[in-house]
Amino acid sequence: MRLTETQIDGYGQLHNRRLDLDAPVIVVHGPNEAGKSTLLGYLRAMLYGFARRSNPAERGEPLRGGRHGGRLEFRTSAGSRYALLRHADEAGGRPRIRPLEIAGSEGDSGILQELILEQKRLESDFLGHIPEKLYRGLFAVTLTELHEVGMLSGEELGRHLYQAGWEDGAQIAAAEKELAKELDALFRPRGTSQKLNAGLKALEQTELERRKLTDDIDRFNELRRQEAETEEALADAFGALPEIQAKLRALRRASSSRPAWMRMRQLAAERKKFVYTEALPSGAEEEWTELRRKREEALALAESLRQERRLLERQIEGMVVDEAMIGKAGKLEAALHSGDRMRSLNSQLAEWRLELQSLDETIGRLVAGISPEWTERQLREMNVTVAERDFVRESRDREQTVRRAAERLQAELESLRDGERELASRLHEADRQASAARERLNRSGQGRFGLYPDTKMALSAAWNTLEEALQAWEVALARDDAGRNGRERKASGGSGLTIAGCILVGAGAMLGIGASAGMLGDGGWLSGVLAIAFVGAGAGLLFADRSAGSKSVRASGSRRNRMNGMAGQSEERDVLQAMLALAKPPVPLDAEHWMSQLRQPIGQSAAALRGAMRPEVQERLDAIAEADRARLSREESESRLNRQRQLIEDKLAEASAMRGEEARSAAEWSAWIAARGLPETMSHTAALEAFDLAEKALDRLGQYDRISAKADAAKLALSEFASEAGALCEGYAEAENRLREDPLHALQILYAEVRKHQAASAELRRLTTMKEEAEQRLADVTEQLEAIERKAGSILQSFGSDRESDYEHALAGKRSLTEIDGELTRLEAELSAGHAKEELEAVESLLSTYDEQELAEQSEALKRKEASLTQTQRELLERKGVIKGELERMFHADERTRLLAKREMVMAGLDADMERYAVLSIAKALIEQTKRTYEEERQPVVLRHASRYLGIITEGKYVCVSAASSKEGLVVEDRDRNLVSSAMLSRGTAEQLYLAMRLALAKEASQEVMLPLLLDDLFVNFDSARLKAASKLLAELSVERQIIFFTCHERTRDLLMADCKGAKLVELARTELRSGSPIRNSLSDNQEEPAQADQAEHRI
Repeated sequence: MRLTETQIDGYGQLHNRRLDLDAPVIVVHGPNEAGKSTLLGYLRAMLYGFARRSNPAERGEPLRGGRHGGRLEFRTSAGSRYALLRHADEAGGRPRIRPLEIAGSEGDSGILQELILEQKRLESDFLGHIPEKLYRGLFAVTLTELHEVGMLSGEELGRHLYQAGWEDGAQIAAAEKELAKELDALFRPRGTSQKLNAGLKALEQTELERRKLTDDIDRFNELRRQEAETEEALADAFGALPEIQAKLRALRRASSSRPAWMRMRQLAAERKKFVYTEALPSGAEEEWTELRRKREEALALAESLRQERRLLERQIEGMVVDEAMIGKAGKLEAALHSGDRMRSLNSQLAEWRLELQSLDETIGRLVAGISPEWTERQLREMNVTVAERDFVRESRDREQTVRRAAERLQAELESLRDGERELASRLHEADRQASAARERLNRSGQGRFGLYPDTKMALSAAWNTLEEALQAWEVALARDDAGRNGRERKASGGSGLTIAGCILVGAGAMLGIGASAGMLGDGGWLSGVLAIAFVGAGAGLLFADRSAGSKSVRASGSRRNRMNGMAGQSEERDVLQAMLALAKPPVPLDAEHWMSQLRQPIGQSAAALRGAMRPEVQERLDAIAEADRARLSREESESRLNRQRQLIEDKLAEASAMRGEEARSAAEWSAWIAARGLPETMSHTAALEAFDLAEKALDRLGQYDRISAKADAAKLALSEFASEAGALCEGYAEAENRLREDPLHALQILYAEVRKHQAASAELRRLTTMKEEAEQRLADVTEQLEAIERKAGSILQSFGSDRESDYEHALAGKRSLTEIDGELTRLEAELSAGHAKEELEAVESLLSTYDEQELAEQSEALKRKEASLTQTQRELLERKGVIKGELERMFHADERTRLLAKREMVMAGLDADMERYAVLSIAKALIEQTKRTYEEERQPVVLRHASRYLGIITEGKYVCVSAASSKEGLVVEDRDRNLVSSAMLSRGTAEQLYLAMRLALAKEASQEVMLPLLLDDLFVNFDSARLKAASKLLAELSVERQIIFFTCHERTRDLLMADCKGAKLVELARTELRSGSPIRNSLSDNQEEPAQADQAEHRI
């Protein structure tokens, strides 16, 4: 069975889409939310029906309009084509089959009618009796279902697993199922309805009733009183229930009618938009559509005729006709009539030559096959016994075994040496990278600041300490600067301090710029420190100039200066210590002198120093990280190379032992050859065939002499025919060139040329006639186009617009208005059907008063109340029955006798049922023992298929899959014969195992009908090698059944398209509910269809 095409009317976000599926492999590719899962669900629903409304996710109600369902065309293995139609609003969602083409049928196709089938009939006739649950588990698999291991041990899957490779397995499984069913009907632990359970319970109840028998009159009176109370309570309950049920029916009608009622209100609002189109005459849209169709056909025909005329003109211009060559036709035909006999003779002569050559080669080969030096006498003296033949065969087999083993060892050695060279190259590259990393690390410590910490942790800690010290120092100096802002400037004598301060600040700035730019070489570190000191000193002079206003102010300023200087000493020492921990100065540094210069405010110098050092610190960190990575890479490469060399040494030792064995075998064979006088170079096979070769050589000599005589007579006759043909072909170069090789072929070449010129002359006349006809038809089409344009203009003029788009918009509105009116009529009939006027008014009142939530809440409350009353009635009725039964028992005096007889009957039935239960238990145990014996001796066919598929996917790592019907889970065996439980496999390998099992089960489950496989992105956890292997497996499986694969990964898409011959690609773009998106099929012809709902282009 192959799906060939589908038309999606409406399913989820898909609407008015047509897909070409006629290929062994269909790859559906698209991003997330493009509709891949929706398309999978649609195909599954078309085959097995829509889900219930309680499961909206799988039901796939249309989100963008259209009928819920579609059309699916398929072709059976016999070649018949059918269309499967399924819509939720027609035939109750049942499938409708329409035959399109019946294989082998003849006559009128009108007898093929559409049939409405039940789902069971569809499954039996077309789906190979595969039920929906089994199809979901085996043929329509998603990644979520692939992880559901329970699916592999279910009743249906288990039955297929153990019946597939078991002779009469279906009958045995049916018998086992029947036994289990009958056992379950007899007895079940904690059961109630089984025969044994019910008998025991009846026996217990009988004994209880017998013990309760009494003649107490007080008990009788109490029962009569309880009976009266129960009757009264029942009357109350039956009186209240009808009113509640009536209200509940009204609420249910309102809830069920609300969607239609809301739709009617929506349609009434939409109808107002298209009222203006009522003025258009009926049939206007059909008239306009027909006019446009005729115009498009006329335009296409006119263009086709123009192209035809141009083509005919080019063909006429290229025609060449030689009348002189046509005049040779009669003579050539007469000459060719006499060439048939020569052709036969020439063919026979060629066969004789080949036969003579073959005989000559055969004789030489047969004699040389024995020995180039052998004579006829030696050939006759050769005698080989059966024992010697056996010795030769045994020696040959032993030599071949040793040779194959040696070749295998040599191939392994070559592979290991290639690996050794590659690993050595990697080690060399790792050494080079490690050396470069060390050089970079050394260079990073030779910068302007001489950074020396050689670990990432130490360097980061030193840098963080320096940053914190600089920030603390800047904060302290900022506080000092804020304190000086309130002082008054000195009235006189300050100009000299101001000039000096400016000079120091400028010098510090120049030193800082030079240090940060690297212009001062190795002294950059010290220059940066001096820059800080100069800027600080200049700033101090400037502030001192401002503080010289009055004596009291000067005194106050000096006191504050001393206090600030004392407050900043701790921060200065921290900066110095942090600098010394991070950088190494090129010359010894006087800490006291540096601190004395540093005790002035620094302004922007700390920020400049920090900015200059940060790139060097970062470079040092990168160099340390690179050196660590290079060291680890080199160690790993060296370890792998040592392991590879050890493997090579082991293989060399094994090869040496193999060469010794080969030398011993060769010496033994040489001694046997020399003892019998045979050539030293003769092989084992040649020794076995030498006797047969001599007999064949003598037979070929007689055949050679007889054929030589026949060939000489044929050569003479062919020579005479060649002379005659040369005279006929004279003057035509191509025929003369072929004359020596084949005279008859030369005559045929000449005759072909004559025929070509005759045909060219006839073709020229035919093309001239066709050109004239095309010109006449083009004139007729042009006149027809003018008439169509005049009629279109008349229609637009009567409409009142000169634009076709306005008229087409009005026609679309007219069509929408008609649809709205039809739907309104249908909804009104639907709402009023089967209801009286009072009921409709009550429902209308409820719909107008309450929203959907409120209706649901009231309905739920009434349901609970109705259920409570119903339960009360049931309990009262049960109570009434119990009371009446007890009263009846008290009325009869022989109740005790009846109970004793009943107990005996129950016990007799229990004895018979227990005996039957024992027989059935023994039969079931025997069947289970037989199954265990079968599982130990034979592996089912399904598991053999699964083993092969898993071996292909894992590239031979796992060679066998096994399972037992009494156990859960699967066991795989690797190439080293180690058994691994499926629970211990990695996630990716487990998915590959479950995929192999499902493919094997699918192969055995659908022998009658090859159902298509729907696979939803199952390779997301496969590595590159196993993904490639899985792709090739799908290509193999696609030969016998169709595969539709859904994926959002480009790598998976490209592999499947490359490996699967004849595969088709369906590209899905991400869609949104408010607009349509195209679906593209890369291997189909491009066609365009306008979507009815959203006017979106759909491309196949």
